[in-house]
Amino acid sequence: MFWLEIIGWLAVFVWAVVFFPAIYGVMFPRFLRDFVPASGVNLPKVSVIVPARDEAEAIEESIERLLSLDYPHFEIIAINDRSSDGTGDILDRLAGRVGSRLQVVHINELPEGWLGKNHAMSVGSEGANGDFFLFTDGDVMFDSMTLRRAMSGVQSRSLDHLVILPETTTTTFLETALMNFFCLVLMAATRFPLVRWRWFKDAYLGVGAFNLVRRTAFESIGRFSKLKLEVADDVMLGRLIKHSGFHQDVYGGQGNVKVKWQKGGVWPIVRGLEKNAFAGADYSIAKTVFACVMMIALLVAPIITLICQTAIWPSLFLVVGMTLLSVATANTVGFPLTVGLLYPWAAIMFCFIVIRSMLITLNQKGVRWRETFYSLDQLRNGRTR
Repeated sequence: MFWLEIIGWLAVFVWAVVFFPAIYGVMFPRFLRDFVPASGVNLPKVSVIVPARDEAEAIEESIERLLSLDYPHFEIIAINDRSSDGTGDILDRLAGRVGSRLQVVHINELPEGWLGKNHAMSVGSEGANGDFFLFTDGDVMFDSMTLRRAMSGVQSRSLDHLVILPETTTTTFLETALMNFFCLVLMAATRFPLVRWRWFKDAYLGVGAFNLVRRTAFESIGRFSKLKLEVADDVMLGRLIKHSGFHQDVYGGQGNVKVKWQKGGVWPIVRGLEKNAFAGADYSIAKTVFACVMMIALLVAPIITLICQTAIWPSLFLVVGMTLLSVATANTVGFPLTVGLLYPWAAIMFCFIVIRSMLITLNQKGVRWRETFYSLDQLRNGRTR
C-alpha cells in the first residue's frame, strides 16, 4: 500500500538521523595507537585513581600493569571501597613492596547521599596532586606506553578530557554479538564520534576504564559534587565536561587498554545492567518504552515487512543499511564480522535488558548495587540536570 511506503521512507529518514554518528564513526575510526608516544621527561604529572570493591581476582595484575607504565611523573591512588574479598590486603601488600608509588586508601563506611564508586573516586581525587586525573577501574589492563600515547593526544589536540574506549574481551559468540550492538547503540545514543566538534554539546562520552581529565577542568565542574548519585557516573562526567565548554575527544584503545566487561556470557551482561539500563532512560517509563518501540520498529520490523513483501524498497534499504553498519562496527571494534549479522537478535535482547531493568527498579522502588540500596526517589533527585 502507498501509505506503508510513506511510513517506510519516513523510517529510513529517522534511521539515518539516529545512526549518522555511528556511520561517521565506522567510516572515520580513530585509535590511541596512532599517536606517537610523548617523549622526554617534562610531561604533566598524572594521578591514576583506581576505585576497587571486591576486585581480588583482577586487582593485582591491574595495579602491576599500572606500576609498569612508561611515564616519568605519575602516582597511583587505589581506593579499597568496603571490600570483603581480600582486595584491601592485596593492595596493602603491593604498597608495602613498591612504596610511595602506590597510595592505598581504605573506606569503611559510605556517607549518605553517595553511590559507592562515586564516593571512592571523590575521596581518591581529594588526595591527588597531579596536573591530570586518570579515573580507571580495578580490572583494566594497560599497555606500558598507554599514558605516553594518551598525553601525546592531549597535547597535540589541547584536550581537557580524553576518553579511551577499552578493547573488550568476550568468551562466547552471542556475548560478542551483544557487545557489538552495545557499541553501535552507544555511538548513536551519545553521538561520541562527533565529539571533536566542540560546539556540538550533545556529542560526549566518558568510560570507567579510561577518563583522563585535566585538573583545572575537573575542579571547574565541581569535581564529583554533581555526580554523587549518578549510576552512569562515567558517561555523565563526560557530559558535564562537554556541556561546560571544555575540549573532549574519544579514541579506541585496541592494543592499549583492555577489560573483560562481564564474566560468563550473555546472562551476566543482562544481570550487570540491572542497575543502570533504566538510568540510561532517566528512570522514565515513557522514555524506556519509546526507545524500545523505536528500536524494534527500525531494526526488527523491516525484516518482517521485507519477508511479507510490504514496503519492499524502504525495508530493503533499512535491512541492508543496518547490516552493513553492524558489520562495519564489528570490523572497527575488532570483533568477527559475522557477529554483526545478529543485530536483530541483539536489538531484541537489548530491549529485554532495558525493560527488565525498569521492572526490577520499579518493583523494588530503587537500585541495589554492591549490597547497598538506593531509593528511586533518591536516584531521580540526584540526576545531573
